[in-house]
Amino acid sequence: MAKTLSFTDTSPQTVKIGDTTTSFTLVCGNDNVATDLTNATSITVKLGNASGYLKSATVDPTSLTDPTTGQVTITFNADLMTSLPAGSYAIEVWVVDSAGTSIYPSDGSTGFTITNNIQSANGSTITTITFDDFVKAMNKAASTIKGEKGDKGDKGDTGPQGATGPQGLPGPQGAKGDKGDTGTVDNAGLATAPAFVNLQTQVNNSAVGTNLLIGTNNTLTTVTNATGWSGGLPAYRPAETLKANQTYTASCYLETATHDVSICMKTASGNINGTTITAGSKGISTITRTFTQEDVEAIDNFWIVFKSKQTDNSTVSYKGFKLEKGSVATGWSPNPSEILTQADYAKIKAAIVSLGGSLS
Repeated sequence: MAKTLSFTDTSPQTVKIGDTTTSFTLVCGNDNVATDLTNATSITVKLGNASGYLKSATVDPTSLTDPTTGQVTITFNADLMTSLPAGSYAIEVWVVDSAGTSIYPSDGSTGFTITNNIQSANGSTITTITFDDFVKAMNKAASTIKGEKGDKGDKGDTGPQGATGPQGLPGPQGAKGDKGDTGTVDNAGLATAPAFVNLQTQVNNSAVGTNLLIGTNNTLTTVTNATGWSGGLPAYRPAETLKANQTYTASCYLETATHDVSICMKTASGNINGTTITAGSKGISTITRTFTQEDVEAIDNFWIVFKSKQTDNSTVSYKGFKLEKGSVATGWSPNPSEILTQADYAKIKAAIVSLGGSLS
């Protein structure tokens, strides 16, 4: 008998980023006949996406309004919504009773969607500054930069004076001088101006689930001649200085043919390996660690490594290397410095126009 999991007719199946009051009501069943949850001792709702398991929330069995209907309600509160970008997700309900653990559904998973709200730039960042703030900051930044003034045009020749006596005709007006050259803007100075740096800091700090590594991508890449400990395999450097007493999680999807692999990082006490992906399998290797000041000073790269040194050429595939704040690995996204969205372009264009420039 197949275990099933479905939404009730009145339950929403979509929730927006930032909405912490929406609840989903699901029905646990056997061949779509409601399961009696009266004897359940534990109920856990688990969430995941294409990358795998993400996080879970518990439901108190005593809170069920009518256990005989098999209905379980999960509220997307602030804790559950944290670090979940917009996208498609899967949901399972794990029920424990005296007979053991039942997982609903038994085949596949039930899907739901998280969508952007009106403030969302994309699934991994939520902008907290307004367009007006952006323009003001750009104006302030531009005011700190002295552009080169264009050359003044030559003054036109004075026309000849009319003859004395009867009022003579006015002389012709002199020719208009050439227009001076357009002044230039010091782009390097603009990028380092205090107002612009402050603006960039606001944008970076508003990100949720931001990838701190640069140069990564989510395209499965296969290396066929990896050898030694990590020869031929990639290493990635953080785009910013990491902070002491802050918890970080690194993750990467790996497929390995003949040897065990994991991700790896350097700390003050030595190299730390992530969870192992065994030979002939695939999955996500993760490391979660709270960094000390000594760790921060020692960290340089994050990389992929064999669990033992190899002497032959081995095949390893990887994608989606990510380092983020917090203790939960979320779906891959590029570092913000590697993204220029259409919305970003429109803001920059408007700011440049407000300074008297233009973009063709």
